Amino acid sequence: MSFQLLDPEKGIFLSEAGSTNTILKGKEFPPGSWILADFQSSGRGRKGKTWSILGKEPFIFSGKFSSDSNLSSPGLFSLYVGVAVAKAILSVYPSTSKKDLRIKWPNDIYLNGKKVCGILIETEKEGEVWDWILGIGANLYGTEIPDYLSDAGFITDDQNEKGRRARFLETLLPLLNDAVLAISDGEKRIEFINEKLLWKGETIAWTESGEQKTATLLGVNEEGKLLARTSVGNMVEFIDSPEDFRSLG
Repeated sequence: MSFQLLDPEKGIFLSEAGSTNTILKGKEFPPGSWILADFQSSGRGRKGKTWSILGKEPFIFSGKFSSDSNLSSPGLFSLYVGVAVAKAILSVYPSTSKKDLRIKWPNDIYLNGKKVCGILIETEKEGEVWDWILGIGANLYGTEIPDYLSDAGFITDDQNEKGRRARFLETLLPLLNDAVLAISDGEKRIEFINEKLLWKGETIAWTESGEQKTATLLGVNEEGKLLARTSVGNMVEFIDSPEDFRSLG
């Protein structure tokens, strides 16, 4: 499998966009292109959810990769991107090394229990070519969270760490390409994911056929699936998160 990676010279900077992912799906943007916007009016999360960007320094980004075949484990893509984002955060914002940074399976970054970044990956196929549209929305710097978004947070509220969006972009681009190459080469990065996995060891709950189910969260396997064990010892594998997937602590 071969990939067309992001090209640092193919960046587009916008003051405003509807959805950067939607824009980048256009055929006028070849693989390797990426967009960074100051504002996004129609941001989307997984399963059609709305994604709200907060704070004074939002990071609104989309990048277009392409491959000559589908991935054997598509679930790993989002997780490996999460690893890239986590490493960029730790590199650019030193204060986060003292905070509890976690990867929420399959596509979010949490800091001290608050969501600070969301990841959305969409695919387009034409002939034998697959386009992978990668969207990343992160709250880099801010101090005020609306009451209705009490589960959201900022990567930093430290005045000494504001104004680092350009540095974050510069750090993240090669990490994203490295993540894609790792998937292509079959390199495993599950250890880092499991080390940073949100809710690991906790009791999780979800609804299945109208009935609440519970299990202990164990970790992520090499295919990117989430593993849990019920109280009677049965193993549960998730390839996607249920709508009401949550931790009971």
